[in-house]
Amino acid sequence: MTEVEAHAIMKAQGWSYQKRIRHKRHIPYVYAKRRQGKNFTERYICPLSKLGELTEQELLTKLASKSTSKL
Repeated sequence: MTEVEAHAIMKAQGWSYQKRIRHKRHIPYVYAKRRQGKNFTERYICPLSKLGELTEQELLTKLASKSTSKL
């Protein structure tokens, strides 16, 4: 899957695509983010380098997971 495809799937599900840099080695990671009331919910998707291996079904599963982290 490409970044454009991931962005379109996230947008269709009500999430925004976010690329963040973690770690001191400046490795980019993909996150999904959306507002829930006054807070934001964020979901870790995968490292950007592994996005090509991710399937649409796997992405939808990650977006639907029950665990929440608030910013």
